[in-house]
Amino acid sequence: MRGGSFIRDNNVLQIPLHNQIKFITKAVTSKIENDKKYALIAVKNQTTNVSIIHPISDFIIRNWKHSLFNTQKRQANNTVKFLNFLYSQNSTYTVNSLEDLTIEHGTEFLNFLTYKERKPKDTVRGFEKTLLNLYSFLYEKEIITTNVNERINIYAKDKDFPSPFKSAHFLNKKKKDTLHFIPEKYIFLFLELAYQLQPIIALGVYMQFFGGLRSGELVNLRVMDIKPIGPYGQNGLVADLQTRYLRNDLKSTCGNDFVKKPRIQLIYGYQDLLKTFYKQHMQNITVIKGDEPLFQNKKQQALTGSMYRYYFNNLKQQFLEYLRHSKNATDNLNALSLENALWSTHIGRGIFSNLLAEEAENIYDISFPRGDSNLESVLPYFSNTQRIKEKLEKRLDQLLTSH
Repeated sequence: MRGGSFIRDNNVLQIPLHNQIKFITKAVTSKIENDKKYALIAVKNQTTNVSIIHPISDFIIRNWKHSLFNTQKRQANNTVKFLNFLYSQNSTYTVNSLEDLTIEHGTEFLNFLTYKERKPKDTVRGFEKTLLNLYSFLYEKEIITTNVNERINIYAKDKDFPSPFKSAHFLNKKKKDTLHFIPEKYIFLFLELAYQLQPIIALGVYMQFFGGLRSGELVNLRVMDIKPIGPYGQNGLVADLQTRYLRNDLKSTCGNDFVKKPRIQLIYGYQDLLKTFYKQHMQNITVIKGDEPLFQNKKQQALTGSMYRYYFNNLKQQFLEYLRHSKNATDNLNALSLENALWSTHIGRGIFSNLLAEEAENIYDISFPRGDSNLESVLPYFSNTQRIKEKLEKRLDQLLTSH
């Protein structure tokens, strides 16, 4: 018997062929590995909402078991999209099992991404690399007879080497540029709109602008994980950043709710601004013991990263709408420019880095790696950042007076 019989006996398309079945990426937590999360591939019945892990998940585990969850999720998402493409086009391609896969199927999928979905070249190349690994995995399992191993090795070293999908086409159109910061004169306007229109994340926006926190870091904070400096944090906040998985009730396929670099991070206070944001936020959330999530939904549950981005993108649209209707011609032009660029929650980190550009190498210059230190013990060390704080305040003062 050829190897890989377990996968063969659970053929990719050996399921009822109707529109209610689809492949999904599913996050699974391993209790024996300290709640480590894995991105696996499952088959879901959309009528019953029941999903089961599919054996092709072994492809993800074999190749990316020790990679970050986000890396696993990206590869699983790419694979899922390919499998769903084959499933939806089954009447055309007649792919009834993994054994039926050919290079032509991969080529058709890549061209579908290019011409039907108008995916940029770099995105399609990413799918192509996933397919190369998938076909290699299936060949090693003796599921298919096409050997792409040698081509993968060469392809990894030489970007100009044609992949097995030689008839795949790619768009030359450039993607939108990713924006890393907005014009400085709009920093306070954006914060003001956050305070007025999106109070659920207003403090988070401030912490991103003046502490460089990622959205995934914000949604992993509990109330006890931040230490105010001065009344209501008037002089700053110190945040203990680490992945805590505050929403274990969700079997989410999202993998952005984690802390990339565990550390203790300073968020700068400016005049009474942080005090105002912090006070409003604490009045709006439920706090009993201190172990509650810092950013809560209406049910007092922790916001997920996707929900934080949802509120942020709403705020972004409100900000752009404000600029579009401004009587200032420069604001109108900037609205067009900002609309035509890619940006979301990462903009806060870019703004903070830009503000600190002349005073610190990077955000981590005003943070401390996590170890045995707690919030109280590291406070004295932040006195060394007073020079940076004074320079930052001076620059912000100039922004206020010049605009």
